[in-house]
This record gives sequence, structure tokens and C-alpha cells, in this order.
Amino acid sequence: MPTCNRCGGEFEAGDLVRHERQGMHYVHCPDCGCHLGTYNEHAR
Repeated sequence: MPTCNRCGGEFEAGDLVRHERQGMHYVHCPDCGCHLGTYNEHAR
């Protein structure tokens, strides 16, 4: 279960806020908006 380093909230993966820009995926805390991670989209 992901935990936010800023607000201390624990969330299910499906509850996280996700954004995609130019093949990069950004994941944020749904409560405080803190950046939790970035990952590449794998080639299909």
C-alpha cells in the first residue's frame, strides 16, 4: 500500500492520481498532491 511522505496517508494503488505526458506516467497523492513517483510507458 503506497504511503505519502508528506501527509502520511496510506492509499490503495487505484486511489492515486495519475497523469501521462509524452510516455511518462506521474503518480501523486490524492490528498495533498505530493509527487509519489514517475515511470516510463513500456514499448508495446
